[in-house]
Amino acid sequence: MANIVIVGDGAIGLLYSHFLSTGNQLTIVTRRGCRQNKYYYQQNQQQHRITAKVLTTQQLPELAHQPIDMVIFAVKAYQVSDAFKQLKPYFSAQCSIVLSHNGLSNLAPLQRQLQSQQALFFLTTRLAGFKITPTTVTHTGNGESVLGSCNAVAAARYQDVMQQLQGLPNISFSEHIALLRWQKLLVNIAINPLTALHNVKNGALTAPQFSGKIVNVLNEACHVANLLGVNVQLADALANAYQVMSDTKDNYSSMHQDIAHSRMTEIDAMCGYICQQGQQLGISTPHNQSLVDAIRHKKSAI
Repeated sequence: MANIVIVGDGAIGLLYSHFLSTGNQLTIVTRRGCRQNKYYYQQNQQQHRITAKVLTTQQLPELAHQPIDMVIFAVKAYQVSDAFKQLKPYFSAQCSIVLSHNGLSNLAPLQRQLQSQQALFFLTTRLAGFKITPTTVTHTGNGESVLGSCNAVAAARYQDVMQQLQGLPNISFSEHIALLRWQKLLVNIAINPLTALHNVKNGALTAPQFSGKIVNVLNEACHVANLLGVNVQLADALANAYQVMSDTKDNYSSMHQDIAHSRMTEIDAMCGYICQQGQQLGISTPHNQSLVDAIRHKKSAI
């Protein structure tokens, strides 16, 4: 039985918690000011309690009593650094650290903080769900989840970690996690900002009125990726994005929900990342920049 800590009680964090609670000792860490004693998973109108201990960030010292085998950071991209610093004192010497968020970010600052036998992984997922209450997640889609190693220790130990994560639906391991992260980023760029700006579900973006903007932002992103040595093609990126729009047509994107609830968005780790990399490469990315500006303006206007 593995001692697993999941940081974040958003929809994905609670889905992970539900699927990994069987056969593991599970703790959910939340930033909320008061402890939530119970979380629930719902599918097809049937509701089940998630078997997990719940701690607020103020109660983290309770984690010191037993070594943590795995920590999964299911938080927003901009929250990872602070959450990592808060949890780091409680990592065991051989802890597996798993990041799972939208967008791209520089992993080097985290890698430098790890001990010699601590493994760093990234987990991409197409699990889908949304929270109908602050403590209840509804499961709406069962896409694949893919784990990849981000340091040498992880590459050597991935089979053990895959065993611990076997409760996740459609879980697999890839040696090409950097490419998969870029592929997911391209989908995020095509869907998240436009659904948030136009207040629509994912499926609405298949309408012709959005096609020009989608092509333009993905073309810029693919160009940046190619210059960075990542082999992605515009045609493939478009096909993937439109497939996800179709598969999740009745869902609202995470950025749509962030804007709707007046929360910070992950735009800086999506279109903002493309703009940042483009600037370093000396190329212009006006279409991605326009989405960054529009999301920031919409957020500030709420």
